[in-house]
Amino acid sequence: MAKKLTEKEVHRARICFECGCLPSRKFWSDMINDKGEQYDAVMYFAKQFPVSEDEIITIEELQSREEIHAVADNYHWDDNTLDSLYAFINHPLCDAGTALLLFWKGAGYRILSHNSCPSDDKEEKLFFSELILRFKAKGFNSYDIAFNPYSDHYIPPLDECLKKGYLIPGEFLCPYSTMYVDTNL
Repeated sequence: MAKKLTEKEVHRARICFECGCLPSRKFWSDMINDKGEQYDAVMYFAKQFPVSEDEIITIEELQSREEIHAVADNYHWDDNTLDSLYAFINHPLCDAGTALLLFWKGAGYRILSHNSCPSDDKEEKLFFSELILRFKAKGFNSYDIAFNPYSDHYIPPLDECLKKGYLIPGEFLCPYSTMYVDTNL
């Protein structure tokens, strides 16, 4: 059975997720000062809760590893900002399971492949390389949240791996925990 978030955790996680997974209070403050289209989009979603500018929850303000994991699982990859991805893995409470989730959902193995497109974002490659090194060095707060890329169907077929030369660290395929988090927000 997956661990459920408390009502307060779900509320904070929903605000953070629905308002675009803003990385930090400073990032949000800069957006407020700019008052551009991104600000308008955030405030549109904030009004659905309803919360004011001051009540927006950023990734850095999440208060538990389970909240971080739930928000990361619901992250919109189309809105991919490296600031948000780094905010997840640099949060002092980030669990290794959340790093795995980001690696698999972000298809880090494709980006790091020897056959990846030359136009691929170098900064994104650096992010996934750092994530892998940190995971292997046991550089996360905990290794308690399980993420199974097999059951979530993130493992590409063997033929595709061989053809495209995907680099998948063996450590990312090894079970190390059985605590799953209910990430349905």
